[in-house]
Amino acid sequence: MSEVNILNSRRVFEGSVISVRVDEIQLDDGPSFEKETVEHRESIVVVPVTEDGHVLLVSQTRVATGGRSLEVPAGNTESTDLSPEAAAQRELREEVGYRAGKMAKIGAQWVAPGYSTEWMHVYLASDLTPDPLPMDVDEDVVVERYPLSDIPSMIRAGAICDSMSIAALLTVLCLFGDELPVIR
Repeated sequence: MSEVNILNSRRVFEGSVISVRVDEIQLDDGPSFEKETVEHRESIVVVPVTEDGHVLLVSQTRVATGGRSLEVPAGNTESTDLSPEAAAQRELREEVGYRAGKMAKIGAQWVAPGYSTEWMHVYLASDLTPDPLPMDVDEDVVVERYPLSDIPSMIRAGAICDSMSIAALLTVLCLFGDELPVIR
């Protein structure tokens, strides 16, 4: 495998959510070329499951897609001081209105390694109790309940088309199937 040799790096955009840098790189002894990288804080996704085996999803407006999207609760760590698990609890409370008595990390993955530094932590949340936090001012969230067994057909039908949600939900289904274990 080739090692990446960064010859030069410059930031071309700095925003509140993402930054973009352009790196001049060289692979092995080949020519140099430029690559853009989107810098993004670590993110979290939470698959909240009720006692009766339903998954709580959120329908929300996404400006980038021009419409609504059905997703698992998600967000980012917002600062280096907030642990991924604490961020997962915060997002669960903000978007769904529940606190998880049990939160288990079930995976982590690159979101889009071809152009982004975003590393996503995947959590399974259970033992849910009402404990809402105010939603962010830019969120328009509606909570919806679906049986876990309906998720594969919803993905196939395009009802769930957010890749982070699909990855998290399929991780749960691959690890546990339709029968979720009790999180200890």
